Amino acid sequence: MACYAYGFTVRLEGMRIRSIRHRGLRRFIEDDDDREIRRDLVNRVRRILTALIAAPDVDGVQGPPGWRIHQLAGNRAGTWSVSASGNWRITFTLEGGEICNLNLEDYH
Repeated sequence: MACYAYGFTVRLEGMRIRSIRHRGLRRFIEDDDDREIRRDLVNRVRRILTALIAAPDVDGVQGPPGWRIHQLAGNRAGTWSVSASGNWRITFTLEGGEICNLNLEDYH
């Protein structure tokens, strides 16, 4: 399966994206349309998504320390978070090795 999401085709050999909550992320991934993502976040979101789909699992996601990849606690337990910028995070859950409920949110 291939995904045209970032100006080039990426083979989805790692984690697959099963569901996307954020409409702008869906457009960005499916149509390379970044209109619903803040301009200052576009390149960072592109790099994070590329790292997520290229990794065989969440332990294989490589990024700079500023991404602060971690699992949330409390009522969001089981949700992973990757810092995009300031309060903006890419969040998702994992089900059967697939990325679910992919979201771009300001959750602080």
